[in-house]
Amino acid sequence: MPNVQGKVIATRIVAVDARNGVASALTGIRGAVTFKLSELDATPRVGDAVEARVTWMNNPAGALDLEVKGLARRRSLERVWRELLRARDAGTTVRGRILNAVNGGYAVGIAGMIAFLPARAYRGRAPPTTAERAAAEGGKVDAPVVGELCGFKILKMTSSGENYKNVVVSGPVGGGANERRAAAKARNEKARSWGTKRRGDDAAEAATEDEAASPDEEE
Repeated sequence: MPNVQGKVIATRIVAVDARNGVASALTGIRGAVTFKLSELDATPRVGDAVEARVTWMNNPAGALDLEVKGLARRRSLERVWRELLRARDAGTTVRGRILNAVNGGYAVGIAGMIAFLPARAYRGRAPPTTAERAAAEGGKVDAPVVGELCGFKILKMTSSGENYKNVVVSGPVGGGANERRAAAKARNEKARSWGTKRRGDDAAEAATEDEAASPDEEE
């Protein structure tokens, strides 16, 4: 018998008992298994194919244990995990949002996964929790606020078993929209200040030239 623990297999519905809320299916590995209808996305019909994940090849009763609830989300997270592995190996930036402060750093949401941003790997000052708080600190925002989409680099990824996955990131890389707006505002203010000074210098220079060109009325 093949060891398919942790794998997704296709089962075939052979009986549906709506009154008791269960359905029986054949796996092709052992005898029939029973699903709760509440665990399925929709009520199946006899002959329907239902994908299920093998959680135990031999449970304490010697039977096959299958999981169907949350299978779509698990598969989605597995795809995200593979994408993050490729980004880590290539050294590319991934997009995520700082969610909240945790012990030793910050939690970062990346495509449905929660990553850890150590305080020592945070680039910038501690992020304010809201834009209003940032404004209250002087109106200058030099770090992305919580919930703002930013770039991050993956430092480490580890996986132990089927349910534990750990992603450690650094960043933000390139700052967020709020930080870019603050930088653009600073550049604009500097440009306006330079323009005002330049116009003042030009006016003073023109006045000096006019005085030099005027005849001495006292002669």
